[in-house]
Amino acid sequence: MNKILKISIILLIIIGTGFAAIKFNLLPFGNQNITQKAKQEIWLCPMHPTYTSDRQGDCPICGMRLVKKEIKEKDENKKIVERKIDHSMMKMEEDSEESQGTKELKLEIDPVKEQYLGIKTTKAKLKDVQKEIKALGTVTPDETRLAHIHTKFSGYIQKVFADYEGKLVEKGQPLFTVYSPELVSTQEELLLALEAEEKLKGNEFPEIARSQAALLSGTKRRLELWDISDEQIDKLRETKHVTKELTIYSPVNGFITKREAFEGTQIAPENTLYDIVDLSRVWVIVEVYENDLPFVMIGQTATINFPYENIKPFIGKVTYIYPEIEPTTRTLKIRVEVNNPGFKLKPDMYVNAILATNIGKHVVVPTRAAIDSGQRQIVFVKEKEGKFIPKEVKLGPEVNNERVVYFGINDGDEVVTDGNFLLDSESNLETSLEQMKGHSGH
Repeated sequence: MNKILKISIILLIIIGTGFAAIKFNLLPFGNQNITQKAKQEIWLCPMHPTYTSDRQGDCPICGMRLVKKEIKEKDENKKIVERKIDHSMMKMEEDSEESQGTKELKLEIDPVKEQYLGIKTTKAKLKDVQKEIKALGTVTPDETRLAHIHTKFSGYIQKVFADYEGKLVEKGQPLFTVYSPELVSTQEELLLALEAEEKLKGNEFPEIARSQAALLSGTKRRLELWDISDEQIDKLRETKHVTKELTIYSPVNGFITKREAFEGTQIAPENTLYDIVDLSRVWVIVEVYENDLPFVMIGQTATINFPYENIKPFIGKVTYIYPEIEPTTRTLKIRVEVNNPGFKLKPDMYVNAILATNIGKHVVVPTRAAIDSGQRQIVFVKEKEGKFIPKEVKLGPEVNNERVVYFGINDGDEVVTDGNFLLDSESNLETSLEQMKGHSGH
């Protein structure tokens, strides 16, 4: 009896252990094969790979037929994901080196399909890069060469020589004559002071001599403050004849841009009678976008071209960068000073300006080779026939249809210039990688 009881207890223990093994997947068969089978039967949309299903059907987003996705473990450090899209077979690899903690994604395409997909490549180049900023400029007068003509006394204009706007006058050329009672009175005072000086020569009273000298000096000084030249004062002393009309001369070379002087006009010191601008040197005000500001500096050479004439370009220099950005256009004004022989540059004229600066040696690729999503910047590098690696890079400015690459690829790397957006779209590297990680955890 005891023997039968012992055998029954042993059988119960064996049966219970078997059920536990099956329940907790301790045996090398059973649920493990079912789980593996479930992992392999994953259906996804070719156009929206983020949508997955455990059964075949249609994509609820675009209506495209779902395709089966197969995951095969190649070894501990390498996973291969294969997808069939239309007529082309693409394969993405994730290589990981646990010792270094790095990962590299690779996209494989049947070499026969490369031409069908329109994939073209070229080599990245290391070279000296010169950034050119092309912008529209407006010619304006040099404000430091603008003269406003006034008189410092009241009077009446008698005769006008510079009689129209736009006339070119030279320094020292007569503009108009003016009659001023104040001026006549001061001239008479000067002549009386000179006469008294002659009479008081050898006077025994020094106080009288000093008073007379002060009167003469004060009268002369008043004429000088009214812009009466030394030559005119000397002529008055020699001739001892009061000039009723005083001639006003141009203080600069330039063009008359404003005229308010007319015969018979009563004038006062606050009246501007002429504006005269020297246009032998002008300013070109150039507007550049704010993202080009790092490449603009004081002293930089600028080339000024005419958009409508085949004239030799003018060369100028950046002399001032204005402090405020235009909020609507997001541009900043740059002042370029340009010599203007022949006065070909005229105020308010539009011109084309090119600002050039050397930014050093950099690796460059064609602009179309770079994919900039705003969050990541990618360049596809062809490792060998049929195998492409997306490289995350740091892009610099665009220069002559080329893009500077600060780091991420090297000189001589073969980069994809055509078809790279197809590679990026079809591979969906980040999405596929996240799916692999997600499904591996289930």
